Amino acid sequence: MLSLSDRYFALIVPLCVLLLAAALVGCWAALRYQRHQRYLLWLAAGYALSALALGWQSLLDSSEFARWAPVTGALYLSGAWSLAQGMAGRYGCSAHPRIAIVLGVVVLGVLYYYSHVQEQLLVRMHWLNLGLGLMQVLPMYGIWRSKPLNDRLERTLRGSFLVFACYTMVRPVLILLLVPGLQGSDIPRSGYWLVTLAGTLIFALWFSMLLLACTVRDVLTTLREERNHDPLTQLLNRRAFMEAAKSLLEAPRTAPWAVVASDIDHFKQVNDRWGHACGDQVLQSVSNVLRQQVRKGDVVARFGGEEFVLLLQRASLQEAEAAVQRMRQQLASTEMLTLPNGRQVTLSFGVATVQDLTHLSLALSRADILLYEAKQAGRDRVHVDVDVPATAAAVHVA
Repeated sequence: MLSLSDRYFALIVPLCVLLLAAALVGCWAALRYQRHQRYLLWLAAGYALSALALGWQSLLDSSEFARWAPVTGALYLSGAWSLAQGMAGRYGCSAHPRIAIVLGVVVLGVLYYYSHVQEQLLVRMHWLNLGLGLMQVLPMYGIWRSKPLNDRLERTLRGSFLVFACYTMVRPVLILLLVPGLQGSDIPRSGYWLVTLAGTLIFALWFSMLLLACTVRDVLTTLREERNHDPLTQLLNRRAFMEAAKSLLEAPRTAPWAVVASDIDHFKQVNDRWGHACGDQVLQSVSNVLRQQVRKGDVVARFGGEEFVLLLQRASLQEAEAAVQRMRQQLASTEMLTLPNGRQVTLSFGVATVQDLTHLSLALSRADILLYEAKQAGRDRVHVDVDVPATAAAVHVA
């Protein structure tokens, strides 16, 4: 039989798990404006349901264990699936609720039979723990395929969840091996029960710590993304462009570099004639074209209004000009950019070379001058710095 202090400990564990569930709900409440944070509610439900089952069983006498086995089993199974659903929600996959229902019905049927028809506590232990583990691993295939495992914190979170699921399934076998001769009637009030409670609390604390760390990291990442990106086009803003350019220009292996300044022709007329909603659509369409025509590692930014700036790596002026010409061609062939009255959206470009980071400001100024010259020359043109052969001179495609 458990001593009075053991009974207090047995109650403290479920209460601590409930407090962790409340902490997860608090995190969700603080972040409820972010829809993808709803997974925290499922995880909190998993903690709460498991804590209720633990607390209930901790207060039961051995003679009542079998009577309430289906009820506590339903709480445990619901808690395990809620945890699985929470993990699935975090990574945008499914916890397969239909499979979970079938699995839950089978396990509860076995629990009922071996508690009310033929009382066998050890059999119930094996079936319940197997069901709990299977509930938890339902979303694991989708979780592992959802995102690349290039983040140590995410790998630790997923790995911990999988380890606990596997431990849950083999726990009864481990107990029988470690405690030979253990009788079923001894388990509810044995040291094994205290170890089970302690293990549950340790996992809940560890998993909560990882979840909170991931959540804080996600919030900081979101804030950084919001700070660095233009909300309309999702391109980098001026500040983020300068930070990205600094990193790129400090890597000699990415040389040579070229900077491109571009501007939508007659954009003010678009807003004045067809409204700002149409202007916003044009900005988004242009940004998509620019993004599609650059390579991984190139930097694309919206500096404000209708002005866009690109920093191309491993690109001579000739190669940068060729990339810009592809942008112009895609703009001309994109039906989405055709405005009322047959008006086609065009851009003017200025292309200059960048020697190094200290030369970036000068290169941006030079590209702006070339862009202005392209505008003055009739728009829908590409003006390239004069440091290149004649083939890279100002180009106009009718």
